[in-house]
Amino acid sequence: MSGDAGKRDEDYRLGLRALLVQMGPPYGFTLATFASAGLDVHFQGHPPDPWDILLFLAGAFTGYAIMAAVTIGLRVRLHPRPIPMNSWQMVHVIPLGVVFLLALASAYFVGYPLGWFTNGAALTLGYLGSLAAVLRFLRRREDAMLGGG
Repeated sequence: MSGDAGKRDEDYRLGLRALLVQMGPPYGFTLATFASAGLDVHFQGHPPDPWDILLFLAGAFTGYAIMAAVTIGLRVRLHPRPIPMNSWQMVHVIPLGVVFLLALASAYFVGYPLGWFTNGAALTLGYLGSLAAVLRFLRRREDAMLGGG
């Protein structure tokens, strides 16, 4: 009986681990979005009106379009490789830090109302760009370890 319980416990933990790896980027982006918008609200001293939210969305969409444009012309078919869980646990520290600093600068230096647009763009560019850089670093480290170098 204890063998079955141990197997169920291991199956649960493996499932949870897989879920955490899959949910990492959306969860991190959600945290970054809240922090980014929260900084704008703090520095402006009032909640956003519908136009502010539209500016934020337009900025985020613009940032996403820029990131997509950077990848145009890549003809390589993507084959995602699993990310080692021990590496994944620390991945979001850097992107969240980058977004916090960019959002802080946007909210503080750009101001109202254009700050909503620049903050949305900074959120997307900062999070996706720094996450891609961290993942590239982790992949290279993994390749070096597997290759014996």
